[in-house]
Amino acid sequence: MIDRYFAHLPAHDNHPGAAFSWSEDSQLNFTRGVEMAQAWLDDPNSGWLWTNLLLERQRLPPGPQRHAFELGFLSRIHQRLCSPLGGNHLARRTALRL
Repeated sequence: MIDRYFAHLPAHDNHPGAAFSWSEDSQLNFTRGVEMAQAWLDDPNSGWLWTNLLLERQRLPPGPQRHAFELGFLSRIHQRLCSPLGGNHLARRTALRL
C-alpha cells in the first residue's frame, strides 16, 4: 500500500488554494509544476505556454510523477484564469475528486 500525502496549492490571485493527495515521491513534481507555471506567468517575454508544459513534462517518467507535475502546472494557470488578473473566467465546476 502506498502512503498518501497532501500536496498543497496555495491560494493565489484571489483564487482559493487546494490540497491534492499524492504519493510522497510525486509531491516534489507537483510543486515543481506550480513553480514552472508561475515562472511563465511572471515572465512578460515567455513563449508559448504549451511548449513550456510539454518540454518540462517530457523530463519525467510516464505515470504519477508526470501527472503530479501537470496537475501543479495547470492548477496554477487555472488560478490565474479564474482571477481578476486573468480575465475573471468564472469556472463554476471546480469541485475535484481524485
